[in-house]
Amino acid sequence: MKRAAMLCVVAATAVAGGVQAADLTLLIDASRGSAEKTGSSARLVLSFTEVGSDDRLNLAIENTTAPALGSALTAVGFEIPGSWAATFAPGGKSSYFDELQLDVAVSPGWLSAAAGYDLMLTSDRNFEGGSPQGAPRASEVQSVVLSLGDTGLTPAALAATFTAYYAQLPDPYVIGRFQSVGPGGALSDKVGGGVPEPATLLLLVAGSVTLRRRRDVHRPA
Repeated sequence: MKRAAMLCVVAATAVAGGVQAADLTLLIDASRGSAEKTGSSARLVLSFTEVGSDDRLNLAIENTTAPALGSALTAVGFEIPGSWAATFAPGGKSSYFDELQLDVAVSPGWLSAAAGYDLMLTSDRNFEGGSPQGAPRASEVQSVVLSLGDTGLTPAALAATFTAYYAQLPDPYVIGRFQSVGPGGALSDKVGGGVPEPATLLLLVAGSVTLRRRRDVHRPA
């Protein structure tokens, strides 16, 4: 199967206030590289909307670490195609992820994107540290909305552009920072990410429906 086809794509739907394109799911897990191999994991669900002339990237950030292990997801970084100047859309910050940085390199180097991660979401502009207070815990979700400006592309074209871009990138091009890991909360980890494996696609499609219905812990800023 071609790598592009391995991205989880859900049928396009209409939403109030704009047009929404298909969802793309990216996984953060130890199979893409883990600094401490704690078993922490997460997933990002990307969708695209158009509100007037503003093209937006909607990002659901879910901590999928097993509840028995526990962790706090304190930062996520990922690559995007093009040279769009992403900013938070109005009301687009989550209760925890309220800082956006560009081109952030991380250590160890083998977990960093080549020129640093294009976008990095944190609570205090600190990938390495940052307080875990208020960060999404195991099974919790927070959502942010980013403005890409007027890209000249439809939501469907943006989804296709992101899909093609991720298909040709080497792992990792997504990263998560986890703190307060383990029953005692004494561990931490940095975990890479990429596209889902083919065997997980049907589960992710079903899971995306659950994710839409789950009560989001995000509160508008």
